[in-house]
Amino acid sequence: MRAALRVFHFVSYLTFRLSEGLIRLVSLDCAFVLGQVGGELAYHILCRRRDLALRNLHLAFAGEMSDSQLRALNRRHFQLLGANLFAGLKASTLPHEKIWARVTANVPDERGKSGWLALISHTGNWELYSHLGKKFPEYQFGTIYQPLANPFVDRYFRATRTKSGIALFDRREQMLKCVQFLRDGGVVGVLADQGAGYAGLWTPLFGRLTSSSTLAARLSVRTRLPIVPIAITTSGRARWQMTVSDPIYPNDDETDVLTAKLNRVLEEQVRRSPVDWLWAHNRWKPLRPHFLFARDQRRVFLPANFDRSTLDPFRILIVSPISTAEAVATFPAVHAIKQGRPDNSITVLALDALANVWKNNPTVDRVLEWKRGESVFSLVARIRTLSRFDVSIFFTMNWKMSLAIWLAGIPLRVGRRTGINSWLCNQHPIEPDPTFDCVRMNLHIAQSVGADINAVPL
Repeated sequence: MRAALRVFHFVSYLTFRLSEGLIRLVSLDCAFVLGQVGGELAYHILCRRRDLALRNLHLAFAGEMSDSQLRALNRRHFQLLGANLFAGLKASTLPHEKIWARVTANVPDERGKSGWLALISHTGNWELYSHLGKKFPEYQFGTIYQPLANPFVDRYFRATRTKSGIALFDRREQMLKCVQFLRDGGVVGVLADQGAGYAGLWTPLFGRLTSSSTLAARLSVRTRLPIVPIAITTSGRARWQMTVSDPIYPNDDETDVLTAKLNRVLEEQVRRSPVDWLWAHNRWKPLRPHFLFARDQRRVFLPANFDRSTLDPFRILIVSPISTAEAVATFPAVHAIKQGRPDNSITVLALDALANVWKNNPTVDRVLEWKRGESVFSLVARIRTLSRFDVSIFFTMNWKMSLAIWLAGIPLRVGRRTGINSWLCNQHPIEPDPTFDCVRMNLHIAQSVGADINAVPL
């Protein structure tokens, strides 16, 4: 298996190097245009990425743009993404003066000689960040990196970055060296727009909780050095605009406060040129298997001036059993799920005969009724019309519900590995002790997604 994976990585590396070699043969303008064509093809071929980007755009701008505007923005995003990827590869082969002749920059004339943190993101032609050392020769630049899964590509990129004068610091092993580098007057680039997994701080980005890296804030607080946000956006064919914002000083801010502030800065950068940001990245993805926070006491921070009523909810669709007794047996589990994160919104998909049972449950925000004999496609249409659900959790193994939810495109579907759920669900709890009763079985499912079941009233 390891040998096969190594062969796959090597073939991928060779393919990448071949593509890079072909791009070297054309001009920068030609590479940009070819990338646009490639991005257009990717928009039509990569359906899942296209739909993901559109969902993210709806999350950020649904109240500001129409659906047709968002679809046009999504298409243009793919075109520019391809153009900037190709142009970035070509730019790495050019002399630095030719690269910077294509970039208009609003760089402050007065710059201190002390170290600072450059807050960067996947906006526009982000490969140009690796050339900042030549633009600002008075500084020594470095960056914090996480090794790529493909060792051949990782080795190549590290060699390329080192050759361009960028000092590299492994996030897992070299943070002390990075701190010393900053204190000695160096500048360290830190990506601001990637998810940080279970270790991140859950704070709003475009009004929705997402795992955010605290690395830039922690380094700033520790070294007392400022954070300078930098964005590179597309201003024309193979032309870019570099915007250097005012520095953000740590002052007396705590890490959580500063991290939330940096998210707002990122929002402002994206809003200035929405087409340039990497929307096809699953920035708001729920972590698996524990997309709820209560079990591991994940850190959540809402700024003091944040209007909590504007927080985009995390929408969970609970699939109810079809008998009253079995439905009531899910109540403790649903209560634990509701308490699992502060932005939860619970909708229950229930047989019409059980609608009142669920409507009388204060934990539930909404009930979606279905009728015996109703077609799968009718259910799919009503689920899609009702809301954009993030997760579905099955407390029953009804084939019609499983198929309808799969066809409705809910991205995360949790259910026991039994019957049709084995195929149509993509997250399964470990099968519990067979002696569990219905209540305990349902609590086990809730616990498997991160709910704290210890404080649930039974």
